[in-house]
Amino acid sequence: MDKILLKEMFKNQIVAVIRIENKELAKEISTTIFQKGIDIIEITYTVENARLLIHELKKSLPDSIVGAGTVLDLSQAKEAIEQGADFIVTPCLIEEVATYCKENNIFFSMGASTPTEIYNAYQMGADIIKLFPGEFLKPAFIKSLKGPFPFVEFMPTGGVDNSNIAEWFRNGAYAVGVGGYLTRGINLNNLYLLEERIEKLIEAVKNFK
Repeated sequence: MDKILLKEMFKNQIVAVIRIENKELAKEISTTIFQKGIDIIEITYTVENARLLIHELKKSLPDSIVGAGTVLDLSQAKEAIEQGADFIVTPCLIEEVATYCKENNIFFSMGASTPTEIYNAYQMGADIIKLFPGEFLKPAFIKSLKGPFPFVEFMPTGGVDNSNIAEWFRNGAYAVGVGGYLTRGINLNNLYLLEERIEKLIEAVKNFK
């Protein structure tokens, strides 16, 4: 997918971060998330057989945007793209991944939490900076960063839930990554709880807009 178009599709959106060890549960959760209205899913490489899950989701949910997260080296990045991943996310600055994505016109985001890391990630070509870990930062952090870095787009990830998602957007978040709030304690017998959480998130974002 064209990275310019993909970046537009990220604007004001929720990225569901799937960090469930069991692949089949992760697949069921991902499918439920997409069916309930969240179109962007990040499968982290902490999921067993993450590459296969990415491949299966791209086949079963062709209208979804599925990326790879917690990518820690070049081999994982290449593998994910070969399996159909639409984007790459790293938890920190990884130069070889950045170079690969830039050379191959792949949309990517790198994790950063300080002004120096943020600027370095931008210089390395990251399309969006993943503010991580978000639970240790305040939404106003983005507003402050926009002073020296008006050209940088931010995606806070970690600690985002229905109670603060609108505040993150009001302070300038381009997109938000939501993981634990969606998936914590979810299993095949209580997917209705996941559906309720999704509805609360979507409603909170509607109120922001």
